[in-house]
Amino acid sequence: MDGPGEEVLLSGNAAIARACVESGVTLVTGYPGTPITPVIEILQNGKTELKAQWAINEKVAMDIAAGHSWAGLRTLVTMKMSGLNVAADTVLSVAASGTVGGLVIYVGDDPNVYYGMVEQDSRYYALLSSAPMLVPANPQELLDFTKRAFELSERIGGPVFLRSTTVLSYTFSKVTLGEIRRMRQKAGVVFDADRFTKVGSLRCLQQHRAALSRVESAGELTDDLNELTITGTPIGVIASSLAWDYLCEVLDKQDLDLTRLKVSTANPIPGSKINQLLASVKKVLVLEELEPIIEGAVRAEAIRCDNRPEIFGKAEGMIPRVGDLSPDLIREALSKVLGEEFDACPGAGLPDHIGEMEVKRLLTFCAGCPHRSTYFALISAMEKMGLDPGRFPVTGDIGCTILGINEPFKICWTEVSMGNSIGLASGFLEAGMKKPVVAALGDGTFFHAGIPPIIDAVSAGRDLPIVILDNNWMSMTGYQENPGTRNGRGRRISIEDVLWGLGVRSVNVCNPYRLKKATRAFRRLLISEGVNVLIMRAPCVARKPPAYKVPVRINQKKCPGFDACERTCIEALACPALIRAGDRVLVEEADCMNCGLCAHYCPKGAISRRWFGVRRRKDGI
Repeated sequence: MDGPGEEVLLSGNAAIARACVESGVTLVTGYPGTPITPVIEILQNGKTELKAQWAINEKVAMDIAAGHSWAGLRTLVTMKMSGLNVAADTVLSVAASGTVGGLVIYVGDDPNVYYGMVEQDSRYYALLSSAPMLVPANPQELLDFTKRAFELSERIGGPVFLRSTTVLSYTFSKVTLGEIRRMRQKAGVVFDADRFTKVGSLRCLQQHRAALSRVESAGELTDDLNELTITGTPIGVIASSLAWDYLCEVLDKQDLDLTRLKVSTANPIPGSKINQLLASVKKVLVLEELEPIIEGAVRAEAIRCDNRPEIFGKAEGMIPRVGDLSPDLIREALSKVLGEEFDACPGAGLPDHIGEMEVKRLLTFCAGCPHRSTYFALISAMEKMGLDPGRFPVTGDIGCTILGINEPFKICWTEVSMGNSIGLASGFLEAGMKKPVVAALGDGTFFHAGIPPIIDAVSAGRDLPIVILDNNWMSMTGYQENPGTRNGRGRRISIEDVLWGLGVRSVNVCNPYRLKKATRAFRRLLISEGVNVLIMRAPCVARKPPAYKVPVRINQKKCPGFDACERTCIEALACPALIRAGDRVLVEEADCMNCGLCAHYCPKGAISRRWFGVRRRKDGI
């Protein structure tokens, strides 16, 4: 491990992981989701004494972190913006009660939606929960602010948010390392009902007052992080997070030295320094990604100014509320405010050229993915039963399974949140939609949030077929383990045992690569009464490639060619291992996982697998 004072190249996430080591953190827990996933993975792979572990979901992670903090030890809990919604109940309660050991909540937002889900601004949670939030602008600050957040948490006795974004968390830059702190902490919990319970309104009111007082104290202790530079120019700029670094880049390129304020605390917002800037300029440009939180505070302060400056930002449409910012956007905004033409920044206009060169491709499953075979079998079963797959909804869920919304299957209709597929399907049934209505979700999602809606469906007596696509891993977020992963560590939780305990009518397990059996299993599932579950189980081929590969061959004499075939294997399956070469279809052997779906599908029998000398395996090939 590199020593203090050394300058190394780190990503934002790696900087946070290093900060945990330097701060003497004893536990890091969370739930995977871009952009925060690498922090725990880095710590798990590193030689450190601290524990780094995944929880079953974000609320459980927050519960564990709170207990660890109340025992007097330092804890980091990680979650993406959507996960903060899941953990919100505990977050708000703990923010009111306060903490003992330092507790930092690292939340990653995703402006521009690089990795899906709602474009959410988690700074609102700091305001909602009355908890301080630090907003770094680069990897060095992610390291420094993480350490500062632990110190602040223990000074004020409450949790502290650390907010990043996808671009910042994955940005690499040189980072100067600090000293590693060896903390000799002894765990212990004291009985304090006034802090650690919510029994009685008087306790709750007092906790609210205490939380507000902690935010006020945090503002005084972190005011130095908000850097104000008054240069005497009539134009001022207020920026936060990555927008600050972009602003510095533009000012340097245009050789400008404007009055400016860097806001590094999203809660509390530095009102005093905002007032100082407003009093020294005639125009102010506010730069922040997503919601106009700082801008709103600036406008509120400006109302009280004797000589109110003109404010520019999102309200005028100059700065977008959708997507992320860039040096180009900031340069254009500054040009409008100053009334000057600026030289283009390096790379200006590149996105337009990239758009022209864009290659259209399907967002589909990996070659050999068992989920492709699952949806193929489900569609086949519906068609053989005389059901139009386009008229009977299959509610989808978070994870790789949702790729069934795309061509060529277009079988999943919805995607809302973890575990939502089951509740949404129940809602469709309660609305009187024609059966069958199918709910589909992955194994990780089942453990995360799928159990309560199954209990609800069973207790309500609904006729709900559920498909659990079990590939043993949480693959979309980077192959993390879940309680059902066969990893040899701890006790593996059987999905079947859990389902029987929930009272479902039937549980069946099927190998999706055995397509005839899988199709028959789906036909039985779709006509069953009550809550019935079909588990389609085969390992994720990207995580665990097949032990045996059966060569796949295309007989070009039997293959009629692309133009003559009514619906080619490429069009029907969208498998990346099938490629077009002129009028012919070829198999890219390096990518092919030999699942056999193309051989099963080909109406001309032109595709086959050579089984000679290869032993069939029960768990699929």
